[in-house]
Amino acid sequence: MNVEVAAISSKRAGTPLPQVADYFRAIVDLGRRSFRPALPALLLLYFYRLAIGVYMALSDYTYTEGRDAIGALLPQVVIIGTFVPLLLLIYTPFLPLQDGLLRGRGVSFAAAIRQVFEVSWNFMLSGIAQMLILFTPFVALCLVAGIMVSVSGADPEAARVVAMMFVLLAGVLWTLIGSLFLMFATPAVVLDGEGPVRSISTSIRLVREHLAGLVGRLVAFAFVATIAYLFAMMPAAILTAAEQSSDVASVPFRVAGVIWSSAVDTLAFPFWVAALMVLYRALFPPAAEAQSRAALAIEAEFRPASTAPFE
Repeated sequence: MNVEVAAISSKRAGTPLPQVADYFRAIVDLGRRSFRPALPALLLLYFYRLAIGVYMALSDYTYTEGRDAIGALLPQVVIIGTFVPLLLLIYTPFLPLQDGLLRGRGVSFAAAIRQVFEVSWNFMLSGIAQMLILFTPFVALCLVAGIMVSVSGADPEAARVVAMMFVLLAGVLWTLIGSLFLMFATPAVVLDGEGPVRSISTSIRLVREHLAGLVGRLVAFAFVATIAYLFAMMPAAILTAAEQSSDVASVPFRVAGVIWSSAVDTLAFPFWVAALMVLYRALFPPAAEAQSRAALAIEAEFRPASTAPFE
């Protein structure tokens, strides 16, 4: 069979997204099945998150306004920032791990890490390109806002506040839109071996062609997940309220709250990755499966109409 004909037929037939109820069931099932093979990575994520939380809880900074406050917050910001690379390093092997589970073949976390290393160069270049796409407009906005404030004849303080609010609002809006259109770029590199540029174009194409369905399912999942997360975090909130209502700071209350919140964050992580993986594989199946779907579509298209009443 001609591959180009199969690709055209596949594009014509389309790969519909799962219904919302099926989408949620697939997320729960995939996230649940991810715990056992990914247990070492989840334990690492939990204890690192726990260490950061305990340090933050026990760092009792007392400072006034001004530069002292910034200087006291800086170490905490740096420590929180170290958590992001670890999260990304664990998130990336989760993609081939959950992809293997979706396709019915077991994959160990070590094998998933090896698969990421095999495409590490393209993965790094794709990450750099995505960062440039996300942050270059924000930097340009900051430069334009700074120039407008410097040449403005109005009140400099008021102009500075307006420019800052505009830049923050535009930056958040662009980050949300850009992240939406780039969300399939990393899976395309890691799972299907696409290059840095092609993976980004694939992600943009998939999101553009199924924008309404993707946004609807992601918003529904984010809403349900947020409600579930807030409900699961209630014991930590109760411990924090009990510690704040006491006259003196209670270290056991703080540590207990961090232990609970770290566990909730770690347990929620596989389901957030599964929410992306289910959509990606629904829209972009592996090459062999895509050709099989194309063959079935062509067969259905050219199959003669049946004249038998009960066939």
